[in-house]
Amino acid sequence: MRIIDNSRPKEITSNEIWELFKMLEGMDEHYVFYDRCDAPRDREELFYLVKTTLGDDGMIYEAPDNMGLQLPYSKNEWVELSLENIANGRRQKVTVKIVVNTLLKKTLSVEELLEKKHIRIPKENELKDAAYEEIRYGTDMLEKLPIIHFPVEFTPSYSKKRKDSERTAYWLESYLRSCAVPYKKDIDLGVTRFTFVFMCENAPGGFTEGCIWFFDKVAETRVYYNQMGADICRKSECRQDLLRLLNFINARVFMELSDGCNRWYDPQILHTPRIYMTEDDGYDISITTLLNYKFWQMAESETDDYITAYQPELLDKLAPFVFGVLKGELSADDAILGIEHEILKEAE
Repeated sequence: MRIIDNSRPKEITSNEIWELFKMLEGMDEHYVFYDRCDAPRDREELFYLVKTTLGDDGMIYEAPDNMGLQLPYSKNEWVELSLENIANGRRQKVTVKIVVNTLLKKTLSVEELLEKKHIRIPKENELKDAAYEEIRYGTDMLEKLPIIHFPVEFTPSYSKKRKDSERTAYWLESYLRSCAVPYKKDIDLGVTRFTFVFMCENAPGGFTEGCIWFFDKVAETRVYYNQMGADICRKSECRQDLLRLLNFINARVFMELSDGCNRWYDPQILHTPRIYMTEDDGYDISITTLLNYKFWQMAESETDDYITAYQPELLDKLAPFVFGVLKGELSADDAILGIEHEILKEAE
């Protein structure tokens, strides 16, 4: 059990947040199950709880009322969980922030707060059969990170009799396994689909999600900000400015890929994504590209890099500007100037 300071900070007024913090810090085994994305659904992963942080965002006041008094209308207090595990040989880091508005009357239990973020405390017998890898920092700190292997069925070897979609799925899956890229495979819309999670420093929650569908005549690849990003978009009053920014991005932004070693090619020469806000009331901000199988066969490694590196890197670089606009921190003009300077590297 960790040693914790039981003196409650004076700025933390929420009993829910304080009880949640004490419970997480006081656990004998600091592991949680977390289902971090809506797609794929119902996929819990075991994470080590590296650190639990307690904090608040301060009081926000509305305009003075008729008597000249400023009344508070919002104060957020939060617990932030820093999670880590090792998935298919690659170390993963995830941050989950559980926020409570202390001026709202609704009261949730600790279990309900965790459930809203798809987090579950494991039962004792659920940890017995888990695989771990010991990670040591210096001489004092020792972590046992859980090891996760996504259950996938390897695509059968292709032959000339197979469809282009089947052969290409086989190529991509071989690439994913050789590079230890975590993925899940299933059937969606009647075709093979791979689903990914990409670690992205600037995206909400520190990750983006992606899918690729292997239709008969063409593959469709899509990468999008996670549900936290969609919630920001749904609640924003600045979506009109966002649409102007997305229009600029589609017209002007073609960035180089920093993942390649020798930089023999620029991926925007081969494939160009379209970025948009979805029309299904989900408020997802997504980039989508259609991939021709014949061309993929001629530029296999470049297309593989495009799917797993270029697309998430593009969303990650755009995230400060996209969410700066949605949160009202940047105007569309400010965001466009920032992209021209920081991504396109145009002279001022």
